[in-house]
Amino acid sequence: MTTTIVDTALGRVAGEHHGGVLRFRGIPYAAAPVGALRLRSPQPHVPWTGVRDATAAGPASLQTLGGNQTWMNEPIPDQSEDCLFLNVWTPDTGARLPVLFWLHGGATRNGHGAAPGIDGAALARSQNLVVVTINYRLGALGGLAHPDLRDPVSGHCANWGMQDKLAALAWVRQSIAGFGGDPANVTLAGQSSGGANAAIIAQHGLAADCYRRIIVQSPPLFRPPMFVELDAAAQYTELLAGKLGVSVIGLRDIDGVALQRAEQMLASSPELAASMGRPRTAPVRDGSLLKHWPYDAPLANCPVLAGWTREEANFWFDLHDVDGRVLSPQKAPATLAELEKRIGALIGLHYAFGEKPAAAAVAAAYGGADDPGAAWCAAYTDLVFRAPILHLAGRQARAGRPVFAYEFAFPLPPPGRGSPHAADVPFVFGTTGAAHFARKIGSAPAVEVLSQAMMRSWADFARGGVPGAEWPAFDTERPRVMRFGPVHAQAVELQDAARLALWPAYRA
Repeated sequence: MTTTIVDTALGRVAGEHHGGVLRFRGIPYAAAPVGALRLRSPQPHVPWTGVRDATAAGPASLQTLGGNQTWMNEPIPDQSEDCLFLNVWTPDTGARLPVLFWLHGGATRNGHGAAPGIDGAALARSQNLVVVTINYRLGALGGLAHPDLRDPVSGHCANWGMQDKLAALAWVRQSIAGFGGDPANVTLAGQSSGGANAAIIAQHGLAADCYRRIIVQSPPLFRPPMFVELDAAAQYTELLAGKLGVSVIGLRDIDGVALQRAEQMLASSPELAASMGRPRTAPVRDGSLLKHWPYDAPLANCPVLAGWTREEANFWFDLHDVDGRVLSPQKAPATLAELEKRIGALIGLHYAFGEKPAAAAVAAAYGGADDPGAAWCAAYTDLVFRAPILHLAGRQARAGRPVFAYEFAFPLPPPGRGSPHAADVPFVFGTTGAAHFARKIGSAPAVEVLSQAMMRSWADFARGGVPGAEWPAFDTERPRVMRFGPVHAQAVELQDAARLALWPAYRA
């Protein structure tokens, strides 16, 4: 095996030629967050001497993988608290190429930087750019929050996983030039919770000198009750500490595996559902690192590319594996009465505004009497994803900031249905033919054509802030989005504006 050695700010690393590019995996970007560093801000890694092998991925953060999260992720045998590693794919270590820095999704509870869907080889090779993916702390280890956990160095008491992302961005700023990347031309990108974190980072101006633009794919851009205030997060952390028979500070003395498992059990328990409704982990508005929610935060001071999938909701309500087994944890409503009841509950959970629309009116607007399941999917997709994303795009556009919007509408072949949440990710990375995805997505010529179009657009945006001449900037007077569908990519007028007007996240 031919290896290539690169100098980083911490020491030398040896990568390998793989997939037509140079691949470096398992590079540490911060100290292992274990023992005294558990539930603390990431600390600098100690420099090493000699050459560190970087041909194997580092362990993923501790997690419990199942259900719909297996659509994106294969089983992850190598997990550890010691997880703060990143991976780099580069066509040329002697060049000065744009960098795409990727934050994986997974509800801040699942995923890792070496997942098959985000292998950076095809994207780096075909588009001549450097791709970086990272691990960061998940679940309890990345998201528990309490004033008693305040870090004596940083002063933060929450959002450990987000701080990991900032530490990785700082590593890129210091070291990516050795891999052929341009530290002054980095695009911060992510999907789902990773996309939401990218938006939050940009809106707060965090690590602002480490990236020039952002890509946010299907980001859940909520504010409470879906995001968490510090006092609510502290209450949850106290409940977990009580279950473990320790003080809040004593959580730092609990082994990471035991802590992760205990919090996962609590998060899925009927007791929690009855008392708090849902887990209260990151992101947390702690008043220190995070002071705003995405809906009404300051604008991102950079170009933005943002979008959604047409049937986001199917990920939770109608997702199947290649053998037809149901992966979605919940079912869509089957009757109009059930639809109205579920829409009422959905509005209560996601609608953080004063005057709430009537559930019956929403059901009627979405054609619930004809097809309750399809109406539920459309309403859920709009309220949770499309309307808030369009609100973000509209705010940026009205302020004269460059913003581009897209809809991913390529349907999965049977037994898959529609274009669910996360289905766009393998198209962006050119991994649709990977073993984990080939049967799910299919091998029709249109798959390759669409993947190439998306890779090219994402790379063009990473190079210069514009994803192609045929892609119009978002304009609130004539809102158009780029639709990536089964035939080709094309700019289209925004559809269903009347239904979107039900949600103030779009109207505002």
